[in-house]
Amino acid sequence: MRQSWKLKEVKDRLIKDLKESTLSFADLGKRYGVSKQAVCEFAQRRGLKRPTIEHTQNCPTCQSIMRIAKKPHSDFISSRTIKKQLGLVKSKWLYHLRILREKGLITPKFGRLYSKKMESAFHLYFTKRLSVMAIGKQVGLKNFHSAIKQYKAHGWDVPASLFKYDSDNRRKAALKRGKKSR
Repeated sequence: MRQSWKLKEVKDRLIKDLKESTLSFADLGKRYGVSKQAVCEFAQRRGLKRPTIEHTQNCPTCQSIMRIAKKPHSDFISSRTIKKQLGLVKSKWLYHLRILREKGLITPKFGRLYSKKMESAFHLYFTKRLSVMAIGKQVGLKNFHSAIKQYKAHGWDVPASLFKYDSDNRRKAALKRGKKSR
């Protein structure tokens, strides 16, 4: 049984509601005493464009993800750490992350780092004046230098190390080691 005859009586009010309010078709159907399918069909026949609710502005999860993404070097925070901070399960995390990436509100690299060891290595790399080899040994990564090269090759923005290699210091250290062995 078609319910479109009920909508003809309230056509002007319904068109106004469809254009201006963000109520769902089900809520509008209840308001006008018809099914949500009848309201949807009415809107499609008229070619009405509905206003959309901006998900990222209203969603507290998206807001907290964007807050974390604005921190410096946020691309190098592992997804496990972020999920643990926000208390999210994998499906919810991926849903919100996809929405934010599609809108361009976060970088495509954000949340792509999975290793906790790599996260702690990059944290030391950005904050301490240690050599790349020392950071790798401290964290437990065998070849952190090649990992940095790999991330750079894949388009990650890895800045230069804070540790400056000085040939004079190396030479002096080698001389000291040589004197000790004699």
